[in-house]
Amino acid sequence: MIGISSTGKEAISKVVEELFDSIAMEFLGNIPSLANKKFIAISSQTNMGLPHLFVQAMKNKNLNDIEKDVLKGLLENAYGYIDGLKSRTRSNITDAVDGAIKQAKLRNVKLYPEQIRQIVNEEMQKARSHMKTIAESESTKTKNFGTAMDITRVAADLGDADPTVMFVIVRDGKTCNDCLRLHMMPDGITPRLWKLSQLKQTYGKRGDDAPSLVNRHPHCRCQITYLTKGFGFNDKGRVSYVSENYDAYAAQQDE
Repeated sequence: MIGISSTGKEAISKVVEELFDSIAMEFLGNIPSLANKKFIAISSQTNMGLPHLFVQAMKNKNLNDIEKDVLKGLLENAYGYIDGLKSRTRSNITDAVDGAIKQAKLRNVKLYPEQIRQIVNEEMQKARSHMKTIAESESTKTKNFGTAMDITRVAADLGDADPTVMFVIVRDGKTCNDCLRLHMMPDGITPRLWKLSQLKQTYGKRGDDAPSLVNRHPHCRCQITYLTKGFGFNDKGRVSYVSENYDAYAAQQDE
């Protein structure tokens, strides 16, 4: 049974391709696979792509070669997620329209343009939801890696080979139990300290024995920060100066 024509498939492919590539250009910047494509990016937020977030997390420092390589890897990974969603969306729209055409012919009824537009809109709404998740997850990951690069720079200047870090959590009742377990001490007030070398470099999983530099889970809002030697926490869990050689990480290990 004849369904969607090859011309129709090409038209769908072109529309989806241009839409997702324009999103990638706006969100990621000029990456190799899109270098020869030009788009007019329209956004309500300016300079909020991943490169900007990375540099902003590094307090607007000029990137060295290692930091540039880290950013390049982050952009390539993010594009992989966007490209995968693009492929799935293209296939889903093509299959849905093809099925609707075949069903209409089988029933000997007319398929109106409005019905096709509705099918396309439904699939694009699903894609927008997935794209929002990708954008939020990759933005948090990029900011955390940028902050980690900045921490590494600052720590090196202080002669700290393996910086002590903690995660600042949002205390609004929505923080997951896994984040509370890994980012807070048993008292539920004092931040738990880690060495930067202890953090996982991949997405966290429930039950992990150490936090992830990337994200604990989608929509994770916990932000990494550096605790220099000499500082600890008061009885309210806030950072406070203790003494010149005080090591808060070592103190927690002794508890």
